[in-house]
Amino acid sequence: MTSLDYFVLIIYAIGMLLIGSILSRWNKNTADMFAVSRQSPWWLSGISAFMSAFSAGTFVVWGGIAFKHGFVSISILMSLGVSSFIVGKLLAGRWAKLGVTTIGEFINIRFGKEVVQFYTWIGMLLKLVAMSVALYSFATLFCALMPLDEGNIFRDAATGNLSITYACIVSGLLMLVYAVSGGLWAVLIIDSVQFVVLMVSVLFVVPLSFEQVGGVKQFLEAVPEGFMDVSNGQFTYWFLVGWVVVHTFKFGGEWVFVQRFLAVKNAKEAKKTAYLLGTLYLVSPVIWMLPAMIYRVEDPLANPEQAYFLACAAVLPAGMMGLLLAAMFSAAASYIDGEVNVYAGAITNDCYKAIFKPLASERELLLVGRISSFLIGAVIIGGAVAIPYVGGAEEVILTITSLLVVPMVLPTIWGLVLGKITQKAVWYATGLSFLAAFVVKVGIPQTSDVAILSWLSENALVAEVAVGVIVPFIVLALFEGVSQRTADGFVQLHTRSLQKTDAEQVGSTVAAYPAKLMAYSIGALSVLMYALAFTAGSKAGLVIGFGVVLSVICGLILWSLKKIK
Repeated sequence: MTSLDYFVLIIYAIGMLLIGSILSRWNKNTADMFAVSRQSPWWLSGISAFMSAFSAGTFVVWGGIAFKHGFVSISILMSLGVSSFIVGKLLAGRWAKLGVTTIGEFINIRFGKEVVQFYTWIGMLLKLVAMSVALYSFATLFCALMPLDEGNIFRDAATGNLSITYACIVSGLLMLVYAVSGGLWAVLIIDSVQFVVLMVSVLFVVPLSFEQVGGVKQFLEAVPEGFMDVSNGQFTYWFLVGWVVVHTFKFGGEWVFVQRFLAVKNAKEAKKTAYLLGTLYLVSPVIWMLPAMIYRVEDPLANPEQAYFLACAAVLPAGMMGLLLAAMFSAAASYIDGEVNVYAGAITNDCYKAIFKPLASERELLLVGRISSFLIGAVIIGGAVAIPYVGGAEEVILTITSLLVVPMVLPTIWGLVLGKITQKAVWYATGLSFLAAFVVKVGIPQTSDVAILSWLSENALVAEVAVGVIVPFIVLALFEGVSQRTADGFVQLHTRSLQKTDAEQVGSTVAAYPAKLMAYSIGALSVLMYALAFTAGSKAGLVIGFGVVLSVICGLILWSLKKIK
């Protein structure tokens, strides 16, 4: 990386903090900080949900799979689009009709405060691991392009680059400052800005990468056999089907995504949020994964976890690489800060206020929310530093998603749709599922003469997905079947939902302000690109073109706002 790249990275970071500072004035109470008072436009929530799922870990985990296995990485990500449309059809509107501020409030009414505490602490423990992976992923990308001189205290002796430990600490602290200051509004708006920057950046990278290897035909001739297959190796068609099922539950019941449905004004807007998320996942993976796939031809021996970033560094001029790195940082921040916001909200409203101090003032609750955010962040930073010692990012993410996501969210979704399960069903479903997950992960031998054990070892990912879905489903179905009466919490929620018509939920929408802030941020980035063109040499035209695209997007957003008026 050049000094221009570092300059752009610093400017971008300052801009993020500025947006957080501006929006901090909107956080007058916990409803503002954790649910934006149901005033988020559907497109902002949809983009934010996409970027919350599509974190920097995507570039490391799925970019690494794209480098090693090829087109199947696109298949895996596109399956999430199918899941999103299912959620939009069946679940998103139901969440918006409840009229609750957080999913913790729903669980408290439906199952009781004990389950809220369980989900807050156990769910947060699992998400802390995933957030640590996201932070580690960004640090891995950043350190790959930052060599340091021998003797520098921040240097990793093994790589000669910046130590991942220091990168995790510094970037983690910056992410936290931005989340704590701006709340959910800052998360939503920064998500949309970095979505535009990343999308436009990759649109430039793809043709340049093809040019680097001699064109599309040469790329297809050079890749290994099976590289362009829809399924590949352990990522079988059965795995893809299971991945759709797992992510239907993930998007429909995981706290960070439900919070996006609760942030919009009514059920119709919540459905549009889910449909936008699905559309983005069906269309964009082809663009996102190509750079890492193409780089397989350029350097087959590269570190898979760094392949995506190395592919971009090989073709982008000075300045644009810094902007891409800044956007990837923002992608990690998007995911981490969204989750931090959700769990800080749960600790503040569902633990501190509900149990310890019911009469706490809004000012006190805001302070508790911010302190909680920093404490959660400290654990995330520590976890990120430990990732290399537990198998790497890919292994951690695949295991958590396959085995543990559904047991944690299925009781919530079941309780939203069906009325007979109670708190007891939650304990049995999660407890037995976690026990089954442990058996599958550590109890299946690597090699065995027993046919079934041999098959399970060879198809470990399929087995993990199957166990993660089937065990909790069977347990909950049994409880639903044997129960003789509808749970009181379900009756209370149903009554409450009937009283909350769409007209009553509309509220005062302030969509114009976030759209303007997004447009001005993109416009400022376009001006920065024009300035960088003077130092881009032979690639000045590319930098100017990038700036023009950003200017056009800025203009279109402002023009659409004027048309609405």
